[in-house]
Amino acid sequence: MSPSGHLTDSLGLPLSTASAAAAQCYERGVDAQLHAWPGAEAALLEALQHDPHFALAQAALALVRQSQGRSTEARQAIAAAGVTAAATSDRERAHITLLAHAIEGRPVQALVAVMAHAERWPRDALALSIALGAFGLLAFSGHADHDLQRLEFVRRIAPHYPADHVWMLTHQAWARIEAGAAAVTGSAGVADEGLSLIERSLALRPANGNAAHVMAHARFERDEPQAALDFIDAWLPSYPVEAVLYGHLNWHAALCEIDLGRTDAAVSRLLGVIEPHLQHALPLVGMTDTSSLLWRLSLQGRTGLSWARAQAYADQRFPQGGSAFVEAHLAMLAAAQRDKAALGRCRERLQCSADAGHGGAAAALHWAEGLLAWCDGADGADGADGASTAPANARAALDASLAQAARLGGSHAQRTVIDRTRAASRLPSAAMPSGATPTR
Repeated sequence: MSPSGHLTDSLGLPLSTASAAAAQCYERGVDAQLHAWPGAEAALLEALQHDPHFALAQAALALVRQSQGRSTEARQAIAAAGVTAAATSDRERAHITLLAHAIEGRPVQALVAVMAHAERWPRDALALSIALGAFGLLAFSGHADHDLQRLEFVRRIAPHYPADHVWMLTHQAWARIEAGAAAVTGSAGVADEGLSLIERSLALRPANGNAAHVMAHARFERDEPQAALDFIDAWLPSYPVEAVLYGHLNWHAALCEIDLGRTDAAVSRLLGVIEPHLQHALPLVGMTDTSSLLWRLSLQGRTGLSWARAQAYADQRFPQGGSAFVEAHLAMLAAAQRDKAALGRCRERLQCSADAGHGGAAAALHWAEGLLAWCDGADGADGADGASTAPANARAALDASLAQAARLGGSHAQRTVIDRTRAASRLPSAAMPSGATPTR
């Protein structure tokens, strides 16, 4: 409650509701969303039971549903928020508008709106959160320098938060870790700062899925797979199995197991934990985790893997393709199964996106072309002189993709699949990931 008697959120921003119960439920839902903990949707629905006209609760519900891949429901919720937004404050109307841009498929306008919003209301954490993280608007902007942009953005808003604000500490850590991984100019030492910040964040609030995720990245970027694995396996028992990052943290653990030469353990984690958890995973996370982990295991020579299950999940969640990051993972699925027709469809969608000016599409397009050339080489396709040009074409395309990889978005850890594939391209084509489905 503010001195004027208006209800406020935890950072002192006024809320346009007369119901204290609705405000409390809203705060609980936002807190769960910001810390990757279960209960966000239930809390927001409860808030709307107390006050059906609570516009911010409708907007937050839209954001939660959008992240879950429930686009139709998300659009309905953000439309409902817009109907009642006129009775709210300038801040709340701007908050709803920028979320509407993101949910209704206008990411460029959404990012512009977030930056403007931050100038006036830097403590509006939920609104600003959509620009941050591995799958935020900055990461998926297609800009090569998005890691630097995120670091500068976080540095700009951080002074407006309490020194011990867990959400801000977590994003300060994340921005520094990714900037260090990307070797951003002037970023020397920021990765170490990131580790210190995430340790502090977790000490203040251990029950924080996002902070645990950032810690996994911190250890990965320091090339400390055993330390990362020890942390994840010690922390995970406190995390509800239905939580959105449960499977993804196991994906991080599987990467550590691969780096430690324990591919059997990584396969067991994939089959026993990650795949069963897909029912709870955010679709973008679930699809990219399964396809990239299968790919990495195959690069280690593992065969007989569950490509068909991963493909079925991708077909269900992304039947029309998606962002450049999505297309790069769909290309892995297609190449692993020698499905040149599906690879061709990826290329077509990516070419349209590249022609429209998205920076990440070119990197994904080179990746798809490299995988197609690799498939040609495995299939024995020859050049005009009878000699196969496919291996050289594959290497050139993968090099071009690697040079622009940052534009794909996601995290540096996720993008290492490109350079690991590039290294494996020197091996015989039999080392190429294989699946049960022939070219069709």
